[in-house]
Amino acid sequence: MTTLVSWCFRRAGVVAALWLVALGGLGFAALHAGAAFRDTVDLPAADSTAAANLLRGSGAAGAGEQVVVRTPDGPVDSGAGRARLDALAARLATIPHVVAVTPPPGRVSADRATAVLTVRFDAPAADLGQGTADAFAAVVRDAAGLTAGASGELAAMTAAAPDLGNAGIGLLAAALVLLVTFGSLTCVLLPVLTAAVSVGCALAAVTLVSHVMTVPKISTEIAALLGLGVGVDYALFVLSRYRQGRRDGAEPAAALAVAAATSGRSVVFAGLTVCVSLAGMLTVGLPFLNGIAVAAAVSVLLTGFAALTLLPALLRPVARRMRVRPGSGGGRWARLARSVTARPGPYTVTALLVVAVLALPMTGLRLGVPDAASDPPGSVTRTAAELLEAGFGPGADAPLLVVGTGGSPGMLREALLASADVGPAAALPGGRWLLTVVPRTAPDDPATGELLASTRVMATVVGSPDAHVGGAVAARADFSAAITARLPLFFAGVVGISVLLLAWVFRSVLIPLTAAVMNLLTAAATTGAVVFAFGGPIEPYLPVFLFAGLFGLSMDYEVFLIARIQEAWRRHGDTRAAVVDGVAATGRTITAAALIMALVFVSFAFVDARVVREAGAGLTVAVLLDAVVVRCVLVPAVMARFGAANWWFPGRSPKSVNGTFTDLKSLDVPFTDFDRDAQRSAR
Repeated sequence: MTTLVSWCFRRAGVVAALWLVALGGLGFAALHAGAAFRDTVDLPAADSTAAANLLRGSGAAGAGEQVVVRTPDGPVDSGAGRARLDALAARLATIPHVVAVTPPPGRVSADRATAVLTVRFDAPAADLGQGTADAFAAVVRDAAGLTAGASGELAAMTAAAPDLGNAGIGLLAAALVLLVTFGSLTCVLLPVLTAAVSVGCALAAVTLVSHVMTVPKISTEIAALLGLGVGVDYALFVLSRYRQGRRDGAEPAAALAVAAATSGRSVVFAGLTVCVSLAGMLTVGLPFLNGIAVAAAVSVLLTGFAALTLLPALLRPVARRMRVRPGSGGGRWARLARSVTARPGPYTVTALLVVAVLALPMTGLRLGVPDAASDPPGSVTRTAAELLEAGFGPGADAPLLVVGTGGSPGMLREALLASADVGPAAALPGGRWLLTVVPRTAPDDPATGELLASTRVMATVVGSPDAHVGGAVAARADFSAAITARLPLFFAGVVGISVLLLAWVFRSVLIPLTAAVMNLLTAAATTGAVVFAFGGPIEPYLPVFLFAGLFGLSMDYEVFLIARIQEAWRRHGDTRAAVVDGVAATGRTITAAALIMALVFVSFAFVDARVVREAGAGLTVAVLLDAVVVRCVLVPAVMARFGAANWWFPGRSPKSVNGTFTDLKSLDVPFTDFDRDAQRSAR
């Protein structure tokens, strides 16, 4: 580690040029190749997929979109309203790949103010691509004299395009925190530049990866959210350790060598832990989530690598001119740590009460995909949902499509009429039939979910053994069920691998186990905060991403804090004194880093995409709770309570005297070999 960082410091021009070439090359390649993001979810064993396959086998393979229009005055099926509707239908027919448009006026509401036209395309939405979706949405928005929206898979592709504009606001806020905390313009520019360049490379790489695997459009925002957050933090930790060395009188090369062997190694292990946590998303077995995991991991790896290569290169020209404030000794943090370690019981109870209050709303957690009414204001999908509800009732945008062969569709219709509005059975080619069941409640209402469950039972019992239920609501329910069924494996995988990694890093059993328990508490509090802020339903993959993300990010602070505690403990063997030393040495930096990361995350809480807003708000709560409550209170209190047992590891038998370890030479901890490595590198 010290060799790599020192080489980058000496060859600053070469390293900076290589990073600029990488940024330019990846950016040019991404612009030239374009994006191939796919938001499709493949569930081959789902009932909704079987229904879609039956429809496709009947010749209904192309996308069928609904265009909903409303006149501001007068009826839509006569006079000026009808003329405008006819003109819109003619423009819809000219869109590439459109094969049919329902002759106007189509389906008309009881008040004659709202009409629905069906637009049939020659291929599924996923095959038509973003260009066709944008062209379709543009025609719908340009419905002169009419309020128009669109509902369907193709329209959904235009609901929330990636918008990274708020990331700049987060970076500006982070820069202000750096300036106030460290009082140096260099400490502002270096971490921000390092993060910005590495995240730029990551976003271009994610765009290219979208051509070889399923990567949802939202992955760019997730990658930027995580990359900017951890990127500034990783660079800050290395830079802070370097400044400490300079404050102690070391030359720039020697100070950087020590920073590389301590904070640099912490960055490596912290970044690997984040990626391992994200890799746990692969256990769910959905390409949709695999794409998010890969995109986020690429961003974290590149930002970590930049902190160890680009940051030293940028540091070289300003190393000797950097203004370093005299050390404050961490007096306030030391006093806090002494207070916590002297009375660990009351502090632990207080911290757990804070976590419990935040986690309480989690009892109301309901997983599901929100309907189009939650899409950004002004989007064609939200407009369609509002118009359909106003003109035809709350369930008009959530029809259940019952498809089958043979059997008794008429008897099934009669059975369903008691709980929903059901049209006559439509005959399809190949002896198939279709019933359209319109709920009387909103798409995300629990009653609609109950209707779906009962419809599936009656479809096979009353209608036909070969009947299946599809449609948007059914597909969303199947997606939620698929993720929920795999959650235990996912949680076990993330927690288990993270515990093993920390056990290997710190050669301890209790430290990784207590870290896992604290992270689970943080996850519960974060989920509760999201439920409280956004209500329900919550996207089923959001808890997966939040758990993986916050588990990895919280391990960042765990690694940085415990590494310093362990260094102090190796020097004098007193656990309580080591905790005080570690908190005093890292308290200001960890708090500043958490505030910076929170400011970056919270800037994403105001984007158009609902799931990104939820992720930004959730991760903001997670990092602040982790830095303020967990690292400043719970970790010191628990470690003080456990004492010498913190450092027990199978196969190691250090002697203990009065609760402290004295046989320190028998230990082999990666982080504590920094003195030898730093001296070798400095020479």
